[in-house]
Amino acid sequence: MTFRNLAGWLLAVLLLLPAAAGAVRPAMLAPSQEKAREAWVDSVMLTLDLRHRIGQLFIPMLDPRSLPAAKNVVKTDIDRYGIGGILISGGTTAQHAALIDYAQSVSPVPILVTLDGEWGPAMRLKDAERFPYNMTLGGIDNDTLLYDYGREVARQCRLLGVQAVFAPVLDVNSRPDNPVIGRRSFGENPERVSRLGSAYSRGLEAGGVLSVAKHFPGHGDTGTDSHKALP
Repeated sequence: MTFRNLAGWLLAVLLLLPAAAGAVRPAMLAPSQEKAREAWVDSVMLTLDLRHRIGQLFIPMLDPRSLPAAKNVVKTDIDRYGIGGILISGGTTAQHAALIDYAQSVSPVPILVTLDGEWGPAMRLKDAERFPYNMTLGGIDNDTLLYDYGREVARQCRLLGVQAVFAPVLDVNSRPDNPVIGRRSFGENPERVSRLGSAYSRGLEAGGVLSVAKHFPGHGDTGTDSHKALP
């Protein structure tokens, strides 16, 4: 299995699916550059044993609020398991960036840095710039504004070292008794949710950050919180 194929498998396992089929890829390479990149990633893959190849499929969540402890955890995970990425949640932007820089410095394979930031870094980082919730944005009938919003979120993520964002939410807020989606959804109209979510996704990817359509199988049409029980 080539490193490219393993990376593709990782994206599938983690549901890192581009939210829009027509999403713009920001860093298109010339054929010669693409071939050189593919040769490099394959050469890296050949240096890994089976344990560390499997480790590339895992992205553990880290809390940087105790930075020394978080650094010890990520160093152990990289050395022992060869993890492929990290998901940082909580703390400040400075703590977040410091842990990312450290993880990249001690990993022999570049780390995929992810953020569960449906409305940008402020969803997880207390000192990041705040944006409106999706329910508010769902009242805006302006795809261009949602695209620009995605571009700005991507810009902030790249400053932090984040390469993939678990957004947009494409669940439809179709049940009044839903305990889990609410303000996280763009609304109750499937066409509108799809259109606005796709615009946000295109903005993220045009800004150089992978978008992730979620949730599967869905948080929209349920009366049960899937964090606590099986709908």
